[in-house]
Amino acid sequence: MSFVAAPPSPSSPPGSTVLGDGWWPDIDCNAMRDALRLGEVVTHPRLVAAIESGLLTIEGQLASWRASREAKGATGLAQVEPARTINGQPRAVVLYIRAVRCAAAAELSETHRDVTATTHGLARTEDDKLSAGEYRRMCTEAIRDLIGTTRVAVELI
Repeated sequence: MSFVAAPPSPSSPPGSTVLGDGWWPDIDCNAMRDALRLGEVVTHPRLVAAIESGLLTIEGQLASWRASREAKGATGLAQVEPARTINGQPRAVVLYIRAVRCAAAAELSETHRDVTATTHGLARTEDDKLSAGEYRRMCTEAIRDLIGTTRVAVELI
């Protein structure tokens, strides 16, 4: 009798989402894989954990912003400036999803390497891969665009 251990499936099942709370939208796991070129390198459980972390980070940063929008009557993110759309989606939703994806990607970038790649393969892929810092910058830009503030703070000395 022999036993062959199979690694967990690296892709996400069709229709996989990490649920928002009803005000914040759900995050589609496979759409994130496609948008960030994650492919099958990251297992589904690791992706879900990174998305959950991204949700906690972004929702924490936007808590007071959300409260002010709720005070104005918005019962969901899609109701914040609903006439401003990008590709048929409310702009606020597009920016929020971008922020969550980038926060999750920053975590994955810091904590995940393809253990099956050779040293040469890792060196080659590192040239094409965004760093955690770059993902954090894009996350910050998306949040600032969403809340309507500038991306750059400059002080003259």
